[in-house]
Amino acid sequence: MPRVTLVPTGQSFVSDPGETVLSAALRAGLNLPHSCKGGHCASCRARIITGTVRYPDDRLPAGITPEEADARYALLCQARAVDELTVETREVRPAPDVEVRNLPCRIERMERLADDVMAVFLKLPAVEDLHFRAGQYLDFIVSGGRRRSFSIASAPSDGRLIEVHVRRASERGFTGGLFDSMRAGTLLRIEGPLGQFWFRGESPRPAIMVGGGTGYAPLRAMLRQLLAAGDRRPLELYRGARSSYDLYEHGWLTNVAVVRAGFHYRPVLSDPGSEEPPWTGRTGLVHQAVLLDHAEDLARHDVYASGPPAMIEAIRHEFAERGLPREQLFFDSFDYAPDTLAALRAGK
Repeated sequence: MPRVTLVPTGQSFVSDPGETVLSAALRAGLNLPHSCKGGHCASCRARIITGTVRYPDDRLPAGITPEEADARYALLCQARAVDELTVETREVRPAPDVEVRNLPCRIERMERLADDVMAVFLKLPAVEDLHFRAGQYLDFIVSGGRRRSFSIASAPSDGRLIEVHVRRASERGFTGGLFDSMRAGTLLRIEGPLGQFWFRGESPRPAIMVGGGTGYAPLRAMLRQLLAAGDRRPLELYRGARSSYDLYEHGWLTNVAVVRAGFHYRPVLSDPGSEEPPWTGRTGLVHQAVLLDHAEDLARHDVYASGPPAMIEAIRHEFAERGLPREQLFFDSFDYAPDTLAALRAGK
């Protein structure tokens, strides 16, 4: 089993046969930079100093170019170690006020938010607690040690129940079982909080939030935490969905925009179709709505974006072209776990 050594920290871990470098690092308790885990967002890109990696089917993932691969860069969420590796990257330390923990929990209740989205409320043992920052995510540990990542949709101020929004990814697997067979009382195991996606409250700039699909969940957590804290800074939420049926909590957000000065809610539908009543709001791609509204002042904002990889990639490139500094963009790219994605491609 190849050993992987990180530079400059000198930390090392062993990678099992067929295991991605990122998965092996996470299993060893090292939180390397990552986001989508699907080879799209390039958050896990690192330089291979020594050793060799391979990708499934020997094909480069979408998130890396042949030129980058020739320069010995690799996406650790997809790369498998062929032999001993030395990798130039960094370990991402958790937020200073949180501790990553592996905990049992049980489903307290479930609520259908849309046809393919379920709110799941998790209850920890009475003697345990999970301190997190609004916007972070947790992993469900499923059979074989596999992981399923979901953003925490509730805020720390909401109480002890932890809420996640789960979109059904397939007929089988974890999400299929959650929709079809899991009930209140089902026992699960989680690890978290994880990720670097949280609201930077120390920034003096107004914020723009951009959410696509269930990428709304971490932004919801941030918004709820800001509301609970009485934060009055200017804030815009652009929410992308296919149709109005996918805009769960649309009424609540509309009401928040009425009662909370400085908050603007801007839903955008990509495929409203022939809805009844007809949709009279904005249509198109949600990130393009942001660019249209902020063509002249985008760089004066912090941007928080979460959603599908294609949306995140468009935001990373097009917002930079419009002058948004890289350090003012915070994002979380949602993608299917590799084995789920393979099953979807196979039509299972």
